[in-house]
Amino acid sequence: MHPVATTPSLQDLKQLLQDLQLTSSASEIHGFVSGLLAGGVRLNRQQLIKILEAHTEADQAFDEKLIASLWQMQLATLESLGASELIFVPLLPSDDEILTERVSALADWCQGVLAGFGLAVRGDDGRLQSEDIQETLQDLVNIAHVGGDMGETEEDEAAYMELFEFVRLAVIHLFEEMSPTEEHRMQHEQLH
Repeated sequence: MHPVATTPSLQDLKQLLQDLQLTSSASEIHGFVSGLLAGGVRLNRQQLIKILEAHTEADQAFDEKLIASLWQMQLATLESLGASELIFVPLLPSDDEILTERVSALADWCQGVLAGFGLAVRGDDGRLQSEDIQETLQDLVNIAHVGGDMGETEEDEAAYMELFEFVRLAVIHLFEEMSPTEEHRMQHEQLH
């Protein structure tokens, strides 16, 4: 039995990104990896780092600590997306943070999901024609543009929690719809 992968904490990932002077947020990076996985891409460690270095427009190579954290994050995210218990959770600030910060991070996360998903899925993929998939993606686009100051009322908090739960389930849905089946993987391997 293999050890369970663990996602680095938001604060740990944020610090590792800041140490390399990267402007991408930790939530955006997790969203990007989630989008890649939801789109059916499975990357080895070297491929993951190459794509993330390009996405973040890094001026320097990632250090070993960041590479290890990102690899663990991808493994844990893949595991949670595929779990039958719907345990996948976006990497976002805790409920202790002010609502405006959480909403901004949620928008960043959705932007990351869309960027990763867009990179993962070919534009001519017939599954994108599904009205359900198109609607899910459009909803994520709309949430990615949410911003501005929010109050700290119970209604605002409830609206945020509703958005949080929606995006969580939306990415699980995309993962289930777009992930390669065993049959598809076998055909793909035979082609190469």
